[in-house]
Amino acid sequence: MAPAAERIRELAFDCGFDLVRFGPVDPGPFGQHFLSWLEKGRHGEMQYLADNRERIVEPQTWRQGVRSAITLAVDYGGPPAQLDGGGQVARYASGRDYHRWLRDRVYKLRTTLEQEGVPYGSMNGGADAVPVLERALAVRSGIGFLAKSAMVISPTHGPYLQLAELLTGMDLPPDGPSPGSCGTCTACIDACPTQAIVAPHEVDARRCLSYTTIELRGPIPRDLRAKQGDHFFGCDVCLEVCPFTKRSSLLPRTGGDRPRDLQPHRLLATWTLVDVLELDAAEYQAEWTGTAMRRATQSGLRRNAAVVLGNLGDPSALPALERALADNDPLVRGHAAWAIGRIAPRHASLDRALSREVDATVRNDIASTIDENR
Repeated sequence: MAPAAERIRELAFDCGFDLVRFGPVDPGPFGQHFLSWLEKGRHGEMQYLADNRERIVEPQTWRQGVRSAITLAVDYGGPPAQLDGGGQVARYASGRDYHRWLRDRVYKLRTTLEQEGVPYGSMNGGADAVPVLERALAVRSGIGFLAKSAMVISPTHGPYLQLAELLTGMDLPPDGPSPGSCGTCTACIDACPTQAIVAPHEVDARRCLSYTTIELRGPIPRDLRAKQGDHFFGCDVCLEVCPFTKRSSLLPRTGGDRPRDLQPHRLLATWTLVDVLELDAAEYQAEWTGTAMRRATQSGLRRNAAVVLGNLGDPSALPALERALADNDPLVRGHAAWAIGRIAPRHASLDRALSREVDATVRNDIASTIDENR
């Protein structure tokens, strides 16, 4: 016999979740909003979203028999994070890879529920790896309310939430919607560095730094590079300015005082932006394991480092950036040229690089940098 709802909630708390709610398995009205968002092309190069649109909108098409969603959240709030010497890292990526530790908690809960009588194989879940609209399920079940930033805000824990879910064939009593709203506040919209929040509750991913520094595989649009500032991986601005941020109980906890999975990854204390710019394949495989920053790929991380070095404007980075002009990776060459142009606008290395460059995209990047600084 399956456990009662309150027993399920109790077990989920025991598995390390801060919020546990029950709700429908489908996104409801958020499904149509998602389809409209795709039609506008606001997903950028995240083709997997378009390819899985039917499964995302109708979970029953890939997991027959599911009736309820157990929605789960962990508060990961904390102090700002950055590489040694500069280069901001989004808080969610500053510790152990959440895909691992959050998935482990979901699997632990699933196993525990099966031991308590839920039929084996009747649940499916994960963390950022299941074709569902996690935020929609979280809002519909009452984990929090949908913010104007399109994030989910818990009235009790704030906006720094890692979301997960278990879809189950059990008929669980749905929790009501969460209280609270953004009201008249537009802090996130006003503070977004790239104006990516194009309307309340809608983000154009193509302009969002969390997309351009992580998901985008090609060049970062030139008009967004200066706006990237010192953001090396992801961006927390819309969360940092939110009045509900102070609700996170973990905000003041730093270093070893944080939960084990949320303690800063060793990379933050040992790697600089110049180190990342010169990151080779062997180092990437050996040193950058166990961190969500791998999502950006070796090439993307080096690209990001070049942009931030250019925005920081430190002349001591010029030797490394000059070496990068001859790198095997065209993505790195083009962004290194842009960075040199930011630090030393008329640097002779740019003309030399243009004279030998054979990649058309990089040639255009270098030529644009030279033209802009004449």
